[in-house]
Amino acid sequence: MPDTVAAQPEPAAAGPAPVPLAGRDYRDPTALTQWVKGLLIVTVLLDLLGTGSGFMEFAFLQDLAAGTLGGDFEAAANANDMRQQSIGVAQLVLWIVTGIVFLTWIHRANRNARALGAKDMRFTPGWAVGWYFVPIMSLWKPFQAMREIWQASAEPGNWQVVRTPALLGWWWALFLGAQILAQVGYQLSKSIDGVDSAMRASAFITGSDIVSVALDVAAILLVTRIAANQIWQAKTVEVF
Repeated sequence: MPDTVAAQPEPAAAGPAPVPLAGRDYRDPTALTQWVKGLLIVTVLLDLLGTGSGFMEFAFLQDLAAGTLGGDFEAAANANDMRQQSIGVAQLVLWIVTGIVFLTWIHRANRNARALGAKDMRFTPGWAVGWYFVPIMSLWKPFQAMREIWQASAEPGNWQVVRTPALLGWWWALFLGAQILAQVGYQLSKSIDGVDSAMRASAFITGSDIVSVALDVAAILLVTRIAANQIWQAKTVEVF
């Protein structure tokens, strides 16, 4: 009788191989985060300089209103205006540069969160940036996008249940406060008709500088913690 050979089962098809982290569009956020932090530190220093200059201007206006201003009025006024304008231009240039780098960081942080495995995120990388430029909606949508980035960076696999810290709320409140104070100060500065109106404009602009210092510190802490979470997740999470 011929020998019979039992049929051998075919090996099961291998499941999909894990996709390497580098293949999921993840980029180490360290360098970009350092750029953001560096620019924000310079911004803090410039805002502190603006605050000091604002107090000097307010004191000058007080002396002018009280009639106690000594020396050459025209020279003192020109020196004040030149100082304030120089600091204002420097702040504007730095604000634009820092804004571009910060928005680039937001775009990359959103993409990284997806690469780390976060599913069903509501905000795309583009809209996490784009909402800053949409009137009215920019009052809350960028905050929601940043909150989602925080959650997805902290726990990509179950990000919807991650609670966010008070730091996030403070960051956004300070952002809105600084913008409101700056806009009010700017509008007041366009209709100055005397010392009193000049003092009101100066007070709002200086207030914006003070709030901006706190905002910059909050932003530094925010990007640092999100980047740290992403770096840690990149080392511990197996992405499929």
